[in-house]
Amino acid sequence: MRSIVSVLLVFCLFSCEEGKKFEDTYNQALILQYLVTPNNPQESCESIITNKDLCFQSYYQATGGSFTATTASVKTQTCQGLISSALYRNMSSIAQTCSFNCQASDWKTKTDAGTCRESTPTALVEASVNNPSVISCLRSCFATTNNQISNEQIPSYLFFNIIQEGE
Repeated sequence: MRSIVSVLLVFCLFSCEEGKKFEDTYNQALILQYLVTPNNPQESCESIITNKDLCFQSYYQATGGSFTATTASVKTQTCQGLISSALYRNMSSIAQTCSFNCQASDWKTKTDAGTCRESTPTALVEASVNNPSVISCLRSCFATTNNQISNEQIPSYLFFNIIQEGE
């Protein structure tokens, strides 16, 4: 009888051990996500300019014009200024990178789809403002920091609108 009670006691101790809590798993997932999230706003910002240049180059080649790509030093200076601007300086570097990646991806998609050959540079910039994919992507960048962004605010975060407004 004593051995049965001992076996039951040992069984209860092992089977009643508290398993992994949801919070522990969630915290581990957040840390892992943080570690794998791109975090280089300067590089991402310069990628916007590179992809825009490829797009505009495609347009000018198709129309018989010439295009001069943005120099590395201008890319660096432009992006350093943007990252330290009032609009971006209070954002985390991950949120900045996310925002810039949305826009770099938009320009790459335009180039890959051949849209750049068919539209003027002005129309291409304006198309980004109305692109549901860009808007959704930007919203996701703000959602990760528990912030919301209104439709009216979206254009202010688009790189070429900022440059045109002299920020």
